[in-house]
Amino acid sequence: MNRTLLAFSLVSAAVLATNAVQAQGMPTGREPGTEPNNVHTPTTAPNWTPTAEGAIARQQIHDAGYTGVTMLSRNSDGSWQGQALKGETYYMIKVDPAGHVAQR
Repeated sequence: MNRTLLAFSLVSAAVLATNAVQAQGMPTGREPGTEPNNVHTPTTAPNWTPTAEGAIARQQIHDAGYTGVTMLSRNSDGSWQGQALKGETYYMIKVDPAGHVAQR
């Protein structure tokens, strides 16, 4: 009887210890201090982060004689569009995938 009770106690302690270790290591998906039902969902970086391709497009625009490039964004076809200053006037411009700059 004592052996059975001792074996049962050891198995129970091992199961409880395993569950406690697993519960500590598993992420809950919540930020510390938030309500239990508010799950934190990571967001992507803002679109204004400069990229190498964006820097190349910006340089091509500057090489074409424009300054003050703003609102530069990439289109789904690989071209870029934005606004740029030439003289005292802002123009809508487009840079095609081959690197050619044109006013729109």
